[in-house]
Amino acid sequence: MSHGPVRNLGHLFQQIVALHANRPAIRFATGESVSYRALDAAANRMARLLIAEGVGHGDVVCLLNSKRLAGFAAMLSCLKLGAIHVNLDEENPGERAARILERCRPSLILADSPPPAVFADACAGLSIPLIDASTAELHARLAAMQDGDLAETAAVTSDDPAYVMFTSGSTGFPKGAVIRQGSLLNFIAWTRRRFGITPGEVLTNVNPMYFDNSVFDFYAALFSGACLAPFPREVVKDPRALVSAVEAAGCTIWFSVPSLLIYLMATKTLIADRLASLRCFVFGGEGYPKTELKKLFDLYGERARFVNVYGPTEGTCICSAHDVTEADFSNLDGLPPLGPITEDFDYLLLDAQGRQVKTGEPGELCLLGAQVGSGYYNDPERTRESFTANPLDPEDRRRMYRTGDLVREDESGLLHFVGRRDNQIKHMGYRIELEEIEAAISRVPAVRQAAVVYQRTDRGYGRIVAFLAASEGSDEAVIRGALGTMLPGYMIPNRIEVLADLPKNANGKVDRALLATR
Repeated sequence: MSHGPVRNLGHLFQQIVALHANRPAIRFATGESVSYRALDAAANRMARLLIAEGVGHGDVVCLLNSKRLAGFAAMLSCLKLGAIHVNLDEENPGERAARILERCRPSLILADSPPPAVFADACAGLSIPLIDASTAELHARLAAMQDGDLAETAAVTSDDPAYVMFTSGSTGFPKGAVIRQGSLLNFIAWTRRRFGITPGEVLTNVNPMYFDNSVFDFYAALFSGACLAPFPREVVKDPRALVSAVEAAGCTIWFSVPSLLIYLMATKTLIADRLASLRCFVFGGEGYPKTELKKLFDLYGERARFVNVYGPTEGTCICSAHDVTEADFSNLDGLPPLGPITEDFDYLLLDAQGRQVKTGEPGELCLLGAQVGSGYYNDPERTRESFTANPLDPEDRRRMYRTGDLVREDESGLLHFVGRRDNQIKHMGYRIELEEIEAAISRVPAVRQAAVVYQRTDRGYGRIVAFLAASEGSDEAVIRGALGTMLPGYMIPNRIEVLADLPKNANGKVDRALLATR
């Protein structure tokens, strides 16, 4: 087989399989390992099943991926076919699930375990086929499929979309960021260089597959000949079980949101003699307060690298990385630097009028380059709002993504997070538009008006707090129950306070600054 220039992700995976056929590709928490040869065969059989179900180049396939072999094989099969995969949160409430399915209109949904009733109902309402790959019937069908390479892979290009990932939207409707195969090829090459990922590495996969951080886990591991160690939801929720599972898998690179590491430290699960195989802690998706980060650094900093990464979903997971050192703790105020922007991006820091700011001044980070996404799926209006032309160079034909993040650049070229230009937050690593929560609360019949704020605690944790004006006697439990039918669990407010009326400022608008201090 030729090892020439890589045309697409399917082609790259074929090269990896040829080089590392007998190496472990996935090491499950059960102790079972799957080789690259076996994973490739499973993906090829799954691809032929999708073809038999009418899936072709450019079609959307939604996946309920609970980290079983079928779920990972389905992702690879879509990449090989040039189909677009969308990993769904299986705990999404019915209304949100239906909205996502209406937006992406998949050819089918494939589940690697029995699907929740809300998805069965949503599929029935939209006439979308739902396939449960865990049944004996599907096992038999897959076993009958050929497992050799696919002719269809040759037609896939680097410009073809690889996946769509849905995030919270300010209009109350989730938006799906489209990432191309070529963007991921660049991302994979960068992860190899930046983290020295070799076939001997074992990468954790604590992140849910519908969450942006999972892009690093899946692509950096399986497209570098390394081993992926996926941990299901129930293991991640149990601190002792998680640390023991990471040790049993021999993981060398950890990637998670800071919240999980802070939680493991708070529960005293992490001590100096644990996680001996880890050589690198990577964390991102939200800020890591230096007061909390130092506790982890003091435990493991002498034997492991610490890398703070940052990047929007629309920028293929990561656009900057900073190696944390003892010097970063000369003071414990705020957050560590975001680092320099990676070599796969160009960037601008712009003020509200679209002018370049000076060094040291805050400006909105705007990204250009090979890893910038293609926009939002079937959503031209919001694509136009966030993906624009370069205002400083009319000759630049590249699409520029406005992150909405305000950052400043210091004299050494390091970027530092300042805040947001809108009402978006990062909570437990999830990007959340507070307006989406407000829109859901406002649909509860007893509620007249709602305002949602994000409050920081002394230890750096954040909590979502909802204030609402509602009919007298409104019950918080009823309101929570109603929100549970519209929002995923991580978006339901940690505290709900019912007021007679919401406070107003001098302009007659809701005084959010005052509410944020309550």
